[in-house]
Amino acid sequence: MNENKNLYSITLKPYRSLSKIGFILLMVVLCTFCFVTGIMFIKIGAWPVFGFFGLDVLLVYIFFKINFKSGKKKERILLTSNQLIIEFYESQKIVKTYFLNPNWLKINLIQLKNQTSKLQISSINKAIIIGSFLRYQEKKKVIELLQKVLKQNHFNFTNVNA
Repeated sequence: MNENKNLYSITLKPYRSLSKIGFILLMVVLCTFCFVTGIMFIKIGAWPVFGFFGLDVLLVYIFFKINFKSGKKKERILLTSNQLIIEFYESQKIVKTYFLNPNWLKINLIQLKNQTSKLQISSINKAIIIGSFLRYQEKKKVIELLQKVLKQNHFNFTNVNA
């Protein structure tokens, strides 16, 4: 029964600096500014500008909603006594789950030319990119924590460019 106990768990979430209250405040300020400025343009005879201000507000709203939706994604890494489980969530719902053998892990931090990086964990015939929304320093911290736990539990693994 104790064969499959949890040894370690970490949840990766994207960082969002704007709260819901901040978003509402931003939209109120933007709507007020666009409405007042649009009325001034109507008074001088440039009435089409008012419609473009409305379009700007609509686009800002749509793009922030898309941003908030992508902020609900998360990834969970769970190490048990015989496997490493990686779960991908969207809005509290598991989208994909991968099961890897922790004794055959390769941890690779790939540095790309355009100043981005990818954190790849692979085992036997599977390679999974995790934490694509994390900054480089955060990816390094995840690697350090994962390495520490794997060593503590006597799993064999390989670091490639980590």
